[in-house]
Amino acid sequence: MSGTAQAPSFAQSGWRFGIGILLVAGGYVAWALIPLVAGADLSMGLKTPLTGFLAVMPVLTKVAAIAVMGKPGFNLLKTYVFNFLGRFRPAEQVSQGRYRIGLVLFVLSLVFSSLLPYFPGIFVDWEANEKFWSLAADAVLIASLFVLGGEFWNKLAALFDYNAKVSTQDDRGA
Repeated sequence: MSGTAQAPSFAQSGWRFGIGILLVAGGYVAWALIPLVAGADLSMGLKTPLTGFLAVMPVLTKVAAIAVMGKPGFNLLKTYVFNFLGRFRPAEQVSQGRYRIGLVLFVLSLVFSSLLPYFPGIFVDWEANEKFWSLAADAVLIASLFVLGGEFWNKLAALFDYNAKVSTQDDRGA
């Protein structure tokens, strides 16, 4: 046996790794039950603690998963999850056309969600479908951030950095 410890592979992890995955997933499934409990015909004295318990369930199940899997198993699970989610990361650089399309989506979603409640009925029947149009505008905003790419995320982050400076390039070579 060598002196360096390696993280277990999926095959080496066995049943403890599988139980840990079920615990972590079950904790997040508990969040889906919150609307059901809130809408149930229960007393407020029962709804409140039950909803609170379901809200903290992911934290509790992660602690239990670490206890079952051990730290190496939990780190392996995190590696799998972050590798999977990393595939959905926006591209770092995008073409000028894609950037313009993303910018139009970004601005339109902000204008739509900001002004439409003040002027209902101009483009759509806002009052009849408020939740739908709010969700639609939010979905377009989120999609626009992925269309705009990683460089736009850096520009957006720079808005919150006091020391950030604007740097412009003169394409004419002058």
